Amino acid sequence: MIKSIIKKMGKFKTVSGVMIIFTTLFWTGFPSFGEDKVKIEYFGREDCKNCANLEKFLKELSTERNDFTYVEYKIDKDVQNRKFFNETTDKLKLVKGTPIIYVNERVIQGYNTADTTGKEIVKEINKGKKKESIPTLIEFMEKGNFSSVAKDGAVCEIDGVCEVPGAVGTYNKQIIVNIPFINKTIDLSNYSLPLMAAVLGTIDGFNPCAMWVLVLFLTALVAVGNKVKMFRVAGLFIFAEAVMYYLILNVWLYTWDFVGLDKWITPAVGIIGIIGGIFFMRNFLKKGNELSCEVTDFKKRAEISGKIRNIADKPFTFLTVLGIIGLALSVNVIEFACSVGIPQTFTKILQINNISFVQKHLYTFIYILGYMIDDFIVFGFALLSVNKLQLTSKYSKWMNLFGGILMIILGLILLLKPSLLVL
Repeated sequence: MIKSIIKKMGKFKTVSGVMIIFTTLFWTGFPSFGEDKVKIEYFGREDCKNCANLEKFLKELSTERNDFTYVEYKIDKDVQNRKFFNETTDKLKLVKGTPIIYVNERVIQGYNTADTTGKEIVKEINKGKKKESIPTLIEFMEKGNFSSVAKDGAVCEIDGVCEVPGAVGTYNKQIIVNIPFINKTIDLSNYSLPLMAAVLGTIDGFNPCAMWVLVLFLTALVAVGNKVKMFRVAGLFIFAEAVMYYLILNVWLYTWDFVGLDKWITPAVGIIGIIGGIFFMRNFLKKGNELSCEVTDFKKRAEISGKIRNIADKPFTFLTVLGIIGLALSVNVIEFACSVGIPQTFTKILQINNISFVQKHLYTFIYILGYMIDDFIVFGFALLSVNKLQLTSKYSKWMNLFGGILMIILGLILLLKPSLLVL
């Protein structure tokens, strides 16, 4: 009898205990293991191609997994976002370019492809899922326990492992980059420094962000229609752009606000394009009959050729030189504001290899040569067009019309809605 009572009491205690546990769970909630999502925060701009590619990657990734969320701070649309961007870049000593990504207490600057930066982001999501909590970017900045930030912009994690805030992963493991047009990824850690400099420079040069500026310049060169002047203008432009980019890599990389400059330079280039387009349209309308004359006697052609040579032989004015240098600077700023990962990667590689002063500048020269390849291609097209231009004056007439219309259209887009040119 007593044993039976004790047995019943034991069952009652067990049932009561289970009920208490379930009641507690009901009111306090079940443990949320794996339910907290990793939050990705990043700074972007509307007319930033790499920002658009990053957003596309995150959208596609969110359809495959639901363990993360993401939020974009558009710095060209919101004053507070821009202020937060400045505070973040100043505190972490980052280049003022976009995108800047924060995930799992790690800052990554720049976005390349899903196979490079994308894999780094996925890796951080997987690591972040194992943590009880992850501070937001604001909390991360307020805590200030992100170890140190190297002067060259390399961001160090809390555990002391330094990684470059670019689109190519870590330097103590691999240097993965994506080659444009053929969409192939390669590991540059297997290559020598000179070859690495050439490859990175070439990839950096083929930047679609500033392609439209080069298109404007190409159109203007073709419409000039004189080889001597073209060589002068193109030569000065290439030299100025090379010098400007050298200074950016070695002096201005962490002191200039490239995003802020781009905000003013892009519409300024648009205005220049519109003015240039109006000039060529004026030539078409004002000198249309003269340009369309297909039969000219030898004496008249000799006189015209002499006048052209005289004009071509005249030295540049100060304003002409200043304008070409300004255009060269605009190309560099627009490209750099859109993509800073690769030049950061290059400067970091040189720094960690402890090379001599002469070697550093030699590799920088190789990098810049690769960077200028797209410019040589543009000027090659211009020279080919001028060869045709000299065959018929009728071609010259319609080139003024076509060039003028194209420059006005591109100028208006750059001035009013540059995001339309983001490919």
